[in-house]
Amino acid sequence: KQKTLSFLRCSRLNSHVGQRDQPQHMEAPQVFISYSGHDAFEASLLQYALETLLDGDGVVAWTFQRDQVRSEKEIAQSLKERVHESVATVFLVSPATLDGGATQWMELAYCDAFDVPTFVLLHHLDYQELKRRERGVPPLLLSSQCNSALDWKKIVEDIRNIIRKRNRND
Repeated sequence: KQKTLSFLRCSRLNSHVGQRDQPQHMEAPQVFISYSGHDAFEASLLQYALETLLDGDGVVAWTFQRDQVRSEKEIAQSLKERVHESVATVFLVSPATLDGGATQWMELAYCDAFDVPTFVLLHHLDYQELKRRERGVPPLLLSSQCNSALDWKKIVEDIRNIIRKRNRND
């Protein structure tokens, strides 16, 4: 099982936490981590931290492996299914995302379409820089509250609350 962690505070993009239809076949709660390939190390640290801190809730944090040998159509379909099955997404935004984030923007669109609660972490970037580079940045991201890495652990409790709310509704 691959593990991953990050250093930045995030906030929910979706305000309808726990209000979407959850697929019934999901065994363990899944948290999707979206990141630029340049930030793979940080994503792996984040994955490890989330799985460790949410171990009592059985969370599996996962990332899309960008080096998969499959057709674009197969990858897109698989990614859509996995995002839909996730209870939350951590969206790691860095200068590398802004320079070539087409894949991450697609992942963000899937999260929004399936109403997956999404937490934004700004890595080596602050909100003012994000606003300065507004061209090409999805409006959904620009309208979100993004905070620094200093408070990154706060998302753990938010994710735990999403999982517990989902479990109470099952």
